[in-house]
Formats: sequence, structure tokens, C-alpha cells
Amino acid sequence: MIKTEFSRAVCLFAALTLFAFAACNRTAGPPPPLAVEQIPAEMEKVYGKATQEDKDMVGRLNSALQNTDYPAAYQFVQALCNTPVATKEQRMTSVRAMLTITSLLQTAQAQGDQNAAAVLSFQKRNR
Repeated sequence: MIKTEFSRAVCLFAALTLFAFAACNRTAGPPPPLAVEQIPAEMEKVYGKATQEDKDMVGRLNSALQNTDYPAAYQFVQALCNTPVATKEQRMTSVRAMLTITSLLQTAQAQGDQNAAAVLSFQKRNR
């Protein structure tokens, strides 16, 4: 009986140790944002085999970025983030692009862009 209790205690300790090590290996914080000039190429690359609708959305996103229309770019990248059939790589690239575009919106807002301010305000209200 003592051996059984001792064995259980050892197994429990081993399991807790494994869980602790697994928890320590997780990455902390958000992924790094993409440089704005890298977004078009990265999005084209990861969405190369996506549905035509997603490829079109990537094209509109890239066009909005080229025209510095950050409110529109934000809407397109958000739609890509919410695509139910996106792969893990597509989602991660979209999230990284969204971080960059959010930063661009914040800079535009600081420079007096009312459209950027409206998008950021809407984003805060609807989290």
C-alpha cells in the first residue's frame, strides 16, 4: 500500500513537471509585425493556393496599402483574419499584417487623419 501511494506521488510529480515544462515553452506576447513593404509579397505567398475570393481580398489589401488607404487595408486584412478556412500560416501572416496596419492607422490618426481615427475608434468599441 505504501508502494502504491509512493508510485502515485512520483507519477503525479512527473506529470506536473512535464506540464510545467510544456507551459514554459509557449511564446509570450503577440507575433512580430511585418514591415509594411513585406506585406504584399508575404500575403501573396501564403495565399497563393487559397480560394479565389481570398486571393481577390489579398489583391485589394495590397492595392489599399499601395494607395496608403489604411482604413480600407485594415478592413481587408480583418476579413482575411476571419476567413474560416484559413491555414495557420495564413492567419499568422494576416495577424502580423494587421499589427502593422494598426500601427499605420495610429500614425495617420496622430497626423490628423479622421478616417483613421474613426477606424480605431470603431475597433476599440467592438472588441
